[in-house]
Amino acid sequence: MNDRLKTIVDLDKYPIHDLNSPIIKNLIKNCKEELNQHSCSTIPNFILPKALNIMNHELEEQLDEVYMSKESINAYLYAKDDPSLPKDHPKRTFMNRYNGYLNSDCFPKDSEMKYLYETEELLKFVSACLGISPIYRWADPLACHAYNVMKPDGVLPWHFDSCEFTLSLMIQKPDNGGVFEYCPNIRGPGNENFEEVQKVANNILNAKERLLLELLSSSYDNDFQKFL
Repeated sequence: MNDRLKTIVDLDKYPIHDLNSPIIKNLIKNCKEELNQHSCSTIPNFILPKALNIMNHELEEQLDEVYMSKESINAYLYAKDDPSLPKDHPKRTFMNRYNGYLNSDCFPKDSEMKYLYETEELLKFVSACLGISPIYRWADPLACHAYNVMKPDGVLPWHFDSCEFTLSLMIQKPDNGGVFEYCPNIRGPGNENFEEVQKVANNILNAKERLLLELLSSSYDNDFQKFL
């Protein structure tokens, strides 16, 4: 283990460098149970306060490189309409999106976030929690560990992620909001369940799960989700 990892992750509480540790085995067990039951698992105070401050500083130093975007998208992250579908189809229901990203290729080489993302310890820990091996880092040089930036009136509406699972790190808690709503397993292989998806998008059917985001969370692509 590189000494730098212990300055970023609270290894006393979460010794991800030692997957045979009783502490980490119990954490992995809990994460698996939460993922199986709720399709989402959160780990509070995973990142040390000093490292969070460094990550925030990294972002603040490059805020002028963040591209903020306002557009209308459907639940499948597309902005283009498809007139061949019925008018009430969820692919034709568009919702406002307002957020921005600092792309991964803008990060300095010694970035705190970049370093953590590229550690084998984090990769193997996430793999163990998911019960999937091997897993691979996203090779996209723009989006692999990008910062998602939201202003006070920002929103990421109901959507499905385009990956099999998503790992999120919150580096700054909001004064208000910060709520993650989602409907676990609303769709599955061979069954997009468009009728139920449309009900959620139209606020006819409420989200089945609602939680305040913590410092580390993971969810699946079959979960319909939004950030408030």
